[in-house]
Amino acid sequence: MFGSKVQRLVSLAGLFAISLPTLIAADDSIIGNITLPVWNHPTGVVGAATPQVTACANAGNIAVTYNEGPSDVTSKVLNGLKNNQARGNFFVNATWLYTQQYAMILQRAYNDGHFIGMTYRVPNDNPAAMNDDQLKQDILNDAKTIQTLIGVSPKYVRLHYTDPPDTRTEHILSDLGFTLVGYNLDTQDYNFKTNPTGVADVYRKTFHTQQETYDSLGSFVSVQYDIPDTGSYLAVNDVVKAIHENGYTMVRLDGCLNDKTPYKSAADAKTFVGDKFSFGTPGYHQGQTLAPADAKDSNVTSSNGEVSDKAAAAPKSSASIINGSVMAVVISSVVSFVAAQF
Repeated sequence: MFGSKVQRLVSLAGLFAISLPTLIAADDSIIGNITLPVWNHPTGVVGAATPQVTACANAGNIAVTYNEGPSDVTSKVLNGLKNNQARGNFFVNATWLYTQQYAMILQRAYNDGHFIGMTYRVPNDNPAAMNDDQLKQDILNDAKTIQTLIGVSPKYVRLHYTDPPDTRTEHILSDLGFTLVGYNLDTQDYNFKTNPTGVADVYRKTFHTQQETYDSLGSFVSVQYDIPDTGSYLAVNDVVKAIHENGYTMVRLDGCLNDKTPYKSAADAKTFVGDKFSFGTPGYHQGQTLAPADAKDSNVTSSNGEVSDKAAAAPKSSASIINGSVMAVVISSVVSFVAAQF
């Protein structure tokens, strides 16, 4: 199995070029001390769940997250977000990244300015079959695979759903310096494969309930799946419209949490860095601009109500926003990376 992974990574190495991020080191004073909206769990209780991010720091913000990709439909999601000048958050399953097309989709998502996290799924969904050291190594291998392709390691992780929750793996992830991400808006997009408008309706109902109950905007981390078995890839325009019309602003997770260092400096490190797209940099983007229904309309309306020329508002291409040095992922470095893992 490991040999086949080596061969696949070697075959990809000569084909990919990645944008080297400009790394921004965290101040010592803020490493690990960011204030997060989390579920509160009893401390000092053996087996208690690990706190997870479930909302944004500021009212009116929503981080739309996608799980379990890249897949054959992720490019459709990226196209929809680009048409609406919006940023999403992609929690990537590293298992798929040994396939060339999916590795390239991850690189596109990163270079388009979207936030990259990691979905971690225990092999065979059986954590009992692995000891702690084996689990740690498997987690780090996945994070290193993502780092090899985009130049930074994920810091934020969503654990694949299990019932009951896998608190042991949660604690291992936390001990390794990862921050767990939950959600407070479940779109249940898996129920709307043949009715994608239902995904946007879940957003509308949630926003309506928030307004009726509290007479104010809330803050949300939503969960969707960029895989063919859900309606999410067909629902992007409707979802952005529902968010926009209810007064919410789409944000990356780092903007959601005011986190200027949303990646790890290395998969096995406990120091954090930012890149050229991170919150607080000129390259950071939030908000949305609805794609015009009439292609002949030269004006579009932005999330703050301003009207601007469509040509001026059009999103820059991935190529135009890549301003870092570009390097090839050479075969020797990938072989060394794999050898170090296995």
